[in-house]
Amino acid sequence: MSANVFETSEGSAVVNEANKVSRIDGDISDEDEMQVDDDERVNQLIDDFDMDDEGSEEEESDNGQLFFSSSEDEFDEEGEPVEDDYDENYDFREALRHAGNFRMKSKGRKTAASKSYWKRKMMRSTNRELDPEVRSNLSQANEAFVRNDFQVALNLYLEVIKKDPKNFSAYKTLGEIYKQQGKLNDCCNYWLLAANIHPWDSPFWGNVAELSAELGHIDQAIYCYTRAISSDPNKNFRFVLERAILYKEKKQFGRALEGFQRVRQSYPTDAAIIKNLASVYVEQKRLNDAINLYMRILDSNITPNAQSKSKYPKFGWPELNILLELYIQQHSWRVGIKVIKIASRWIQNRTNETWWDDTDDDAEYDPKRRFQILEKISDPSKKLDAKYELPIDIRYKIGNLRLGLGQRDEAMHHFEFLLEEEEDISDLFFEAGKALEEHGYHEEALTFLTRASQSDDLNENPELVNLLGKCFLEVGDYAQAKSAYETLLHGDADNLDYKLALAEALYHLGDDARSRRLLLEVSDQSNISKESGEEKSEIKREEDNMSLIKNQKLIRSKSAKLTDQEKLEIENHAKRRVLEIYRRMERLEESTKTGDEVAVSAWMQLASQLVEMFMNVRSFFPRDKNRTFKGIVLYRRKKQMGIDEKLARVYNLYEGIVNDDNYSRQFLTSKTEYRGLNYDEWFVIFVQYAIFLSKFDHNTDSANEIVEVAMSVSVFVQHKQKEALLRILKLTFGIEKEESSTTVTTYVRYFLIANQFSPFIYKFFICCFASGIRSWETFTNYNHQKFFLRQLKAHDSILQGKKISGMATITSDLKGTTLSKEHPDLLYVYANLLGGSRSYVSSVVYLNRAYKKYDKDPMICLVLGLAHVHRSMQRLSTNRHIQLLQGISYILEYRDLREKNATVYELQEIEYNLGRLFHMLGLSSLAVFHYDKVLSYHDNISDDSAYDLSIDAAYNLTLIYNINGNSQLARMITEKFLTV
Repeated sequence: MSANVFETSEGSAVVNEANKVSRIDGDISDEDEMQVDDDERVNQLIDDFDMDDEGSEEEESDNGQLFFSSSEDEFDEEGEPVEDDYDENYDFREALRHAGNFRMKSKGRKTAASKSYWKRKMMRSTNRELDPEVRSNLSQANEAFVRNDFQVALNLYLEVIKKDPKNFSAYKTLGEIYKQQGKLNDCCNYWLLAANIHPWDSPFWGNVAELSAELGHIDQAIYCYTRAISSDPNKNFRFVLERAILYKEKKQFGRALEGFQRVRQSYPTDAAIIKNLASVYVEQKRLNDAINLYMRILDSNITPNAQSKSKYPKFGWPELNILLELYIQQHSWRVGIKVIKIASRWIQNRTNETWWDDTDDDAEYDPKRRFQILEKISDPSKKLDAKYELPIDIRYKIGNLRLGLGQRDEAMHHFEFLLEEEEDISDLFFEAGKALEEHGYHEEALTFLTRASQSDDLNENPELVNLLGKCFLEVGDYAQAKSAYETLLHGDADNLDYKLALAEALYHLGDDARSRRLLLEVSDQSNISKESGEEKSEIKREEDNMSLIKNQKLIRSKSAKLTDQEKLEIENHAKRRVLEIYRRMERLEESTKTGDEVAVSAWMQLASQLVEMFMNVRSFFPRDKNRTFKGIVLYRRKKQMGIDEKLARVYNLYEGIVNDDNYSRQFLTSKTEYRGLNYDEWFVIFVQYAIFLSKFDHNTDSANEIVEVAMSVSVFVQHKQKEALLRILKLTFGIEKEESSTTVTTYVRYFLIANQFSPFIYKFFICCFASGIRSWETFTNYNHQKFFLRQLKAHDSILQGKKISGMATITSDLKGTTLSKEHPDLLYVYANLLGGSRSYVSSVVYLNRAYKKYDKDPMICLVLGLAHVHRSMQRLSTNRHIQLLQGISYILEYRDLREKNATVYELQEIEYNLGRLFHMLGLSSLAVFHYDKVLSYHDNISDDSAYDLSIDAAYNLTLIYNINGNSQLARMITEKFLTV
């Protein structure tokens, strides 16, 4: 019992819902039209020609019906027409020469042989005289073979072949000897040579073909079946069927379809032929044709006539199971449910029970709900004892259809019947669990996956173990998840995804050491070994080389396009993968907030996969960032990738998430989300990933690249708050890398322009530049001075109501805003820029403007006092003492203002600034007094060294003491405050 009725189901096409429902009413597919045309063509040929034995290339069946190849279906994988391979004049030597890449002999093509051709050839071969020596060796060889003396027989048969290269008996018996010795490849080769000596022996060709197929020599088996068909006077369609199956295995679906159609015309009621034909339609991505095929069978059974009984097989539960499988592959959930109700009622002889259609559920198949509804119905045609049970395969299928519609409860009603089944249905348990897991119902999925694991060998079913591991992680059973992924790694030690999942489970179980070790292995593992796959390919090539006719690889067309159904399947798979990774990231979120390095590392490994996937979407990166986002087109980047990106690409390739232009250019997703996550969630992933790269991996360059990519994403930069946050990150990374003259200056200017006249932004500007000569030079450069002067003129122009020459453009919306007469923060910044370039007179002018309105601001008083003091120390000062006195008076005013409600930090700051002032003026005694007061606050703030000025004061004191000759006191201060 299998949940999937076909061996393969690579793809399908989307079908119009209205057409699907109407098929029950008797639509005719392309295949039926082709068959009607063939019948008419055959009748015309019978009337026009004398069908004698000579010169006829048609194949005749037992009942006299002729068969022709359907030219409409005879195409290769690239869509090119192929020639029919029924060739009675095939030259075996020429085939071997062609297989060995030798030059072919040029000769004209022979005309078609008549049916008596084989008779004449067989008579000549049978009646030919043998050489006496050959006859003697052949007799001795036969005797040795009968007494099982194989070596003697082998040597004698070889002698016979040397004298008589066309001795059929020698070649055939040599094959028998090798077969009894277990050397099947040698047996097959000798039999193939023997068959070419007796080309009329169709059964023997069939035996060679069967053995070739068992040995994996597909092309050789096809050749042998073709020879068997062409030389068979009885037209044994078993050979045609077997060859069609081989064509299907070789993925030559056009020729396979032609073969199945030939056989079906002779055996139209054989359900196995229909199933093979439908499977080829599925492989050819002609899912509609496969559905139509079974719908016509259903229609012919529901409304039978004399012709349909001989043309179509009976429709039963197996056929319904296949039809539902086709609808599931096509994602036609609702149409599939309609069909199952029509078919099941007909099979159970209750087609009149139409009242069930009034409700969108499956109560008619549920014993509890069924009788509750029947009791309310007064219809006399109702039968309380009518059959309503469904085969377990059909139960699973209808549950899957309901799950596709999002009707979880209704689906679970059907899946619960699986748990009550007494037979071994482990495959259905697995499929039900897989379907539930794909839809996010992990607890329910565990019920069925656990039952499946009780019947299966977990070592032989890694997909089942992987599903169990995923579900255990989702429900928080980390011990079971650990066991599952350890089992998987035992069979696939290099699988990166398994290692990541195991690392997550170990982290939640508290095994940080092993979890960290696994994460390091994942980071270091940039290449995945493919040696095992190469070894298998080498063994396969060696087996192919043991046949006379080599298997040829079928080259698929590169221009082959994916169907809409395949596009949808790829997208749904990628969406499920994204949501699974995101849920795992959410489980680690709390631990990352506490700075747990293991959790952060695991989170980053998962985020790298999502970031890489997002970065492959071309539509997120338009040339015009202001263009409205309309959809998604995927592409592959050409830039060099780092190790994390390479790992993420490998993860996505493992999952089958491949971004292909042919498919993605036509596939648009929602404007508000991508693969299950809205764009706010994608933005948070980018930002958090960049921060973690910088903070924990200390890889600011990579973090910077991630932010640059995010700044190119249209759905991010079209949102002002997101764009501002990305620029803040760029500015932060620039400060960390001390790029004050480039990155810091560029991005802080953006915030100054975007937030014109904002007091906070002016304070923020000052904070972006650290101490030191390089930062000081950048802070006070001429460009900044010019910028702030233009802003100051713009502010004055608003107050004065007129334009001022050189003013900046007013970009802020000032409606409803009342500006003060003087802007203290703007004046303060500009004055500091002037003071930093030693333009103290100009600095004093602008600080006086601020002081007039804000004389209670301690910082304005301090900077104004320092400007006067520094001006008094310049060479061109006109009244040095008055300027110095004026400066000290402002600084004392600063002290008085700062002392009000001051904390210990502010008190220490006051003393240090006064000590530094007197130290600069050369008043050492006063400086020592204030420096000592600074040191007295050390014990109160020793726990917060970042704000403790004791070290600076102690260093300045040692300088004063050493200059004045008190080295002992200087050493004492050094040992107490400046020694680690």
